Amino acid sequence: MNRRLRLFAEIIAVLAILLSSCVKDSQPGKDDNTEVGPGGDDNGGDNPVESTCIHPWFELPAVDYEKSGKYLVSKSDETLYFAHHYCAGGEKGPDGKVARNFSVCYSSKYHCPVWVAAPLHQMYKDKGRHDAYKNDPEIPGDIQRGKWDKYTRGHMLGSSDRNKTTATNHQVFYYSNIAPQAGSNFNTGGGAWNNLEAEVDGWMCSDTLYAVIGCYFDKFTDKYGSTVNPKVLDNGTHYPTAFYYALVRTKSGSSRKSLKNCSASEIQSAAFILRHTMEKGHKPQSKDMMSISELEKLTGFTYFTNVPQLDKTQCNPSDWGL
Repeated sequence: MNRRLRLFAEIIAVLAILLSSCVKDSQPGKDDNTEVGPGGDDNGGDNPVESTCIHPWFELPAVDYEKSGKYLVSKSDETLYFAHHYCAGGEKGPDGKVARNFSVCYSSKYHCPVWVAAPLHQMYKDKGRHDAYKNDPEIPGDIQRGKWDKYTRGHMLGSSDRNKTTATNHQVFYYSNIAPQAGSNFNTGGGAWNNLEAEVDGWMCSDTLYAVIGCYFDKFTDKYGSTVNPKVLDNGTHYPTAFYYALVRTKSGSSRKSLKNCSASEIQSAAFILRHTMEKGHKPQSKDMMSISELEKLTGFTYFTNVPQLDKTQCNPSDWGL
């Protein structure tokens, strides 16, 4: 009899474990890679609990950092610093957690952001901008630059992409998210980069558009045959010869599926790169595009490492309405 009771108890325990697993898996929003408004993976605030952890977010390029004092520094390149920022205004994803704002890789060599990675979604947009330029508290202050003669303060992640609350909008004015941009032809209304930003806004979707916005500093020749040479500005900031977007999203835009649950055929990706001297009025076209794999060869970074099924060789203008 005791043997039967023990066997019965063991069966009940196994069933309880299985039931618990099923309930957990069926709860919406528990995956921090949810695509209907991205969430966080820690306790919110401006910094993650474990600041040295490498997050599974789809937008993040491959990183190799470690904690050095209060900062995150690349193990292979000590000039690169990293930071992850959560929405200071407390915006929450469908999982009930404070949503992430952006991640950044900042260069002490170039005194400029190398890339900024962020989810783009309507949940972050609402009100106006607040010009609260200041140092990023997670990057050494003495390496940051935020003002240049003859150049505007160009946002990597746009102010209009993070204006749900004042506090969260203030974060995109950190100098870690700001690069020198030519105002006359590039950054202001009708500028080539400004036009590309507007196009990217149109590609946002309910499934979330994941973006890496980056600077390129070496000699760059675009597909139109025009070349931009490197130079150093008056305060030691290296002049970006080109700016780019690396983008990935579901093809339908409204599948309500996490990218990790999508097949390669359900995902689209591409990179858009513009030389810094692109003529004013230029609008995005197929010659501005390259595949993610081509961008990786150009910059040396590995993008969308958390989307392993992604075909990085694709570059289909029709996917982006071009």
